[in-house]
Amino acid sequence: MLKKELSIFSDPGSHYQTSRGPVPLKLGSLTDGKMNKQPSKESLRDHFKRIFGLGQTRSHSKQTESKASEFIITLDILMELTPEYSLNHRIRVINQVCELAKSKKFEEHAVEAVWKAVEDMMHPEQPAEARHAVLLLLRAIIQGQVHISNTLPTTTHQCGEQHSRFPPDLLVQGERLGPLRAHFFKIVLDYQPCNEDLAERLEVFKALTENGKDVTHLEEEIAGFVLLWMDIGLSADFLHVLVNLVKFNSCYLDENISLMVQKICLLCNRTTSSTDIEVALQVLDAVVCYNCLPSDSLTVFIITLCRTVNVKEFCESCWKLMRKVLGTHLGHSAVYTMCRIMEESVYSEDAALLRGAVFFVGMALWGAHRLPDLKITPTLVLPSFYKAMSCANEVVSYEIVLSISRLIKKYGRELQVVTWDVLLSIVERLLQQIQTMGSPDLKVIVYELLSTVEELYEQNDFLGSSQTLFSLVEKCADKRPDASVLTLISYRAQSIQPAKDGWLQNLLKLMEKFFRNESRTVIRIKVLDILSFVLSTNRQLYEEELIEVVVIPQLGQIAEDRDLSVRKQATQLLVDLAEGCSTHHFSSLLDIIEKVASRPLTCSLEGEREMSVESPMEDVRTAVLGLLDILQSKLYSLPASHASRVYELLISHLQLHYKNRYFSAIGSSIRLQVFDFLLMMRADSLHHLGVPNKDGVLRFSPYCHCDDGESEKRVAEKKTTGSVSPPTGSPTPAAPPSSIRTAYLPYSLAFSVLLQCLKMETDWKVLKLVLDKMSITIQYKVLILTSPCKIDHLCSTLCSTVSDRLISERLKKTPDGFSLTDVQLAVVPVLTALTSYHSHLEQSRQRELVQCLEKGLIYRCAKQCVVALTMCTVEMPDIMIKLLPALIVKLTHISATVAMASPMLEFLSTLVRLPHLYANFVAEQYVSVFAISLPYTNPSKFNQYIVSLAHHVIAMWFIRCRLPFRKDFVQYITKGLRSNALLPFDDTHEQSSFRARSTSLNERPKSLRMTKVAKQGPSANSPVRDLKDLSAMDAFRSRSISVSEHAVRR
Repeated sequence: MLKKELSIFSDPGSHYQTSRGPVPLKLGSLTDGKMNKQPSKESLRDHFKRIFGLGQTRSHSKQTESKASEFIITLDILMELTPEYSLNHRIRVINQVCELAKSKKFEEHAVEAVWKAVEDMMHPEQPAEARHAVLLLLRAIIQGQVHISNTLPTTTHQCGEQHSRFPPDLLVQGERLGPLRAHFFKIVLDYQPCNEDLAERLEVFKALTENGKDVTHLEEEIAGFVLLWMDIGLSADFLHVLVNLVKFNSCYLDENISLMVQKICLLCNRTTSSTDIEVALQVLDAVVCYNCLPSDSLTVFIITLCRTVNVKEFCESCWKLMRKVLGTHLGHSAVYTMCRIMEESVYSEDAALLRGAVFFVGMALWGAHRLPDLKITPTLVLPSFYKAMSCANEVVSYEIVLSISRLIKKYGRELQVVTWDVLLSIVERLLQQIQTMGSPDLKVIVYELLSTVEELYEQNDFLGSSQTLFSLVEKCADKRPDASVLTLISYRAQSIQPAKDGWLQNLLKLMEKFFRNESRTVIRIKVLDILSFVLSTNRQLYEEELIEVVVIPQLGQIAEDRDLSVRKQATQLLVDLAEGCSTHHFSSLLDIIEKVASRPLTCSLEGEREMSVESPMEDVRTAVLGLLDILQSKLYSLPASHASRVYELLISHLQLHYKNRYFSAIGSSIRLQVFDFLLMMRADSLHHLGVPNKDGVLRFSPYCHCDDGESEKRVAEKKTTGSVSPPTGSPTPAAPPSSIRTAYLPYSLAFSVLLQCLKMETDWKVLKLVLDKMSITIQYKVLILTSPCKIDHLCSTLCSTVSDRLISERLKKTPDGFSLTDVQLAVVPVLTALTSYHSHLEQSRQRELVQCLEKGLIYRCAKQCVVALTMCTVEMPDIMIKLLPALIVKLTHISATVAMASPMLEFLSTLVRLPHLYANFVAEQYVSVFAISLPYTNPSKFNQYIVSLAHHVIAMWFIRCRLPFRKDFVQYITKGLRSNALLPFDDTHEQSSFRARSTSLNERPKSLRMTKVAKQGPSANSPVRDLKDLSAMDAFRSRSISVSEHAVRR
């Protein structure tokens, strides 16, 4: 074909042929890059066209313009291009012709003539420089002539159509070059050596085919050329041309498209140039879009994309290309091919390939831009994912996690059991791999994947095997967050019930793994909650097994645990269990609680701080308060020895407080609770112990006694001296049979600790509670006297406390304005109650008690002291008969106030009914009694009861005094009554001047005093004469002050 097309070439000679006949050769010259030529005669073609009206009618000027734009290659130029000239000269002329070809239109057949002149320079033996010059000339001719023909001047025909000013044959030559296109293509194709000058040859090819868009005259040879060139010069430039070849001429490449795809894929897999990869992907995209991807090339195509997608900059373009393929008739085959790649062992080491396959399959089936036309379920491809993990690789595993995470988050609620089985198998293998890979990023996303599945479980949207899921969670429990492990524990707890086989062993395993070998507080507490629930629901039938198999082995060393919250929770569990335990395991449980309660309360007094919720000794508090609950429960159940042991533990714990000086805030709170419990204990007439319950109901125990005698003996020897004791609070239970075992809980143990408290306690709140409750507790004599309580010691301690001025320095946490008086106000009621124990006090101790109360008359506790002295007059007459005269005089020092009215008058009213105490009173004592009573007859200051009682006291004492004294007391009493009872109702102003005691002897009328003096001689033996010389008493009474004023000065 090329020979036929090139038959127009004539033999080289001295001239070349044209359509107008032979043209003589003319010498010309190259001046300033331009060549001049003489105008030739009109051609025969133009002549005939003008005759028949086929051509344009052109003026001479236009013809001249057209002729002038043509360029004739003269003989000189052709001669200078021939081998007769040196190579360098020929190359220089070629370069000049190249410049002309770019800007001038050669006349017809000029191109052929030029080519024939330089054809010899293309021989293989010619230097590369010569070949390059010729190729450059060909490129310039091809590009220049086409460009010029596209920009030729045009003229408008009369009919309005535009035509080029050049003849049509010239346009064809300029646009297509006719058969020369095939000849020039043949030059590029058959170039020798074939693997050299590739860039220059490619540029000629690009110019010849308009960068691959036009293959006219080249259709039959273009496919072979592409394959040949891909073998010798597969570059980015050629790939750009190949893109256009596929887009515009794909029909001519069908036979070899498969080989082309394979070669391009091979390039993508081997090259490291991003430019080559980018253009290769464009070629593949053109093949998919403008041709049909051969099925035999699908595997290599997919492998290429799977590898290339790992390059970040090409990820998006690869996905778009793969999506196009998946949208074709090859979509299902493509997915199958990728699954086969993931499963075959030959690819197991190719991490990039496997990662790309996983990515594409996941994105295509359940990604954000999935293809709905692919009717493939996750169940079909997930086994391939599992196979892809047969050779552990971090990159592949990471991509698999991302893919299945996307699947679970989007469609987890729709997945069926079979799908979940495969997914959980993948997760299990992932967990195995992260143990050996050590990649932190992979571990993070695997654990996040597991958390996603757990969220579905918590939302009841998980349709897979819960047993398998939590088996996986348990394998990595130490790496899971707290919430995950808590869910696991809750699930495991469902199988811990007697109906399940091996439930005790399951509970033991749970405790062993998540309590003993776990360090997170919240998890350990959760396990304790599970254990507590199991105990509460199964203890009736399986208590012994649970305690023996689980509780004691797992909680036996809880006192040494470093976690405060766990110690506290475990201690509470032990307390609840021990409270209802009646077997021999109770002692083991109590041993553990005792270890916790015996932990040192290390906060010293100097470092004392306010008690916080999470105090480091909070577990000790829980243990001790638990012992109180246990004791209250065990008082009423058998065996009674349990209650006895708990009672002894509490006492020994309190002794440790004072021995080791545990004066911290938490220690004070513990003592406060224990002392409150001990001081609430009561005993009935049969010596049965009892404690009020939470509702305040007092019930006595049939098994626990406050002495060690037999119950029958106690009934027979029941004392009647308990009549002054308050009621027991509940009916006395019948005596228990002798076969029932009883326990002895001596109150003397508690009493000794109470004495320690009075001596050493530094917390005012604790000391005040003990004093307030003790005044009531010691009223129950059966409780105190049935065991060797040191009453004498208690009396001595209380008396020393009243006068101890340093006690305010010892006590801490006192309220504002605290003083010794506050202590005295709390101590006096206890001393008052102690008066009923006078028979158990030595006389010296009794005297000390009364003297202590006398000292309190000058303080704010005077009211309580008067009440206590009233009790002393009844209980200890032998002591009071000696101290009473001086006491009466001291009572006159107390101002008559509303607060003191009732106790003072009740004291005198009680005393008047005990004549043996005042049988030796002299006039001075009687005057003191009247002096005390008369101010309370003032109705404007006191209520009716006080005024009536004052009159009653005055009358009774007047009646009880000896007859010789009455006459002398009449005027004294009447004057006092007038001053207090009658004067306030007078209209005179004298009442305002009578504010001092009206009964003061130094305020008697002068006439009365004179009369008394005059009668001194004859009545020297009268008892009333003692009234005449009362200056000493007047001076003493003038020192009387108000108790409230004394307190202010203090």
